[in-house]
Amino acid sequence: MTAIGHALLAARHELYELAWANPTYLAYVHQHRLDPGALAAFAGATATLSVVDCGNGRFDWEAPGDRLDVFVCEALDADGEATLDLVAWPLNRPSHVLTMFGRAPLLGLWEAMNPATYFMGKSLVMHRTPLDWLKSGCSGAVILNSRLAARLFLDIEGSIAARDQAHARELVQIARSVVDERRIVVAVGDAARAA
Repeated sequence: MTAIGHALLAARHELYELAWANPTYLAYVHQHRLDPGALAAFAGATATLSVVDCGNGRFDWEAPGDRLDVFVCEALDADGEATLDLVAWPLNRPSHVLTMFGRAPLLGLWEAMNPATYFMGKSLVMHRTPLDWLKSGCSGAVILNSRLAARLFLDIEGSIAARDQAHARELVQIARSVVDERRIVVAVGDAARAA
């Protein structure tokens, strides 16, 4: 097992120790009408906790710094079972997505990679925020890390359904970011020989 694997196991263990149905958690689940069954099946352990935003889209349980009250869940791998990372977002700002290890491209990765998702021309529904994904009953996917998601888009077998035109433009921009077009140049020697 790799060092990151050991760290992930330790972080999951700590999440399981910290996760309990406190009043803040129950209020959040009730306020957003989240399905506890879908949470358990597709988001693993969930909790409302206080964490530190470490910058660069990362969070930690005990790092020095200002604490945030967040909702935390597990990001499952393409098999829909193994935990790839832990995900958090501030209770009042679900668009500010944080991951503990920066390893997960999407919540709903198994659905994105499953050919059955695209059967009969269906599209993968891409949500804007993890909270939107939870509200949908964990159907479809949501981007956690744009850089990793852009590379993953190359392997997705079907179309992706954005929420609206602005969201579609964001997804296209992410897909185009795989390679910076300015990095592709014509070598001077080869250009001269071709002429």
